[in-house]
Amino acid sequence: AREGFVVRFQGALHAWRNECRHVPVTLDWVENRFFSSDGCWIQCATHGALYDPATGLAVAGPPAGKHLHRLEVQVEDGRIVVHVPREQDA
Repeated sequence: AREGFVVRFQGALHAWRNECRHVPVTLDWVENRFFSSDGCWIQCATHGALYDPATGLAVAGPPAGKHLHRLEVQVEDGRIVVHVPREQDA
């Protein structure tokens, strides 16, 4: 099974697979903590890579230029719903 997470950044929701693009390890440095200390970037706890929260683009670190895997997210009846692709689509 793979993990994902949702962030609200600049008022918009974004959902990502919880996996660094350098080496497939989870990003969170503490359970469900993804942002850098300044709150501007999603930061990989293992490698220090920085990702843009809105686009998933790695802007610094080993996977620079690669994107996190986006998950479809929407609000339905006031609830946040994430659509997870089937394994062969992931």
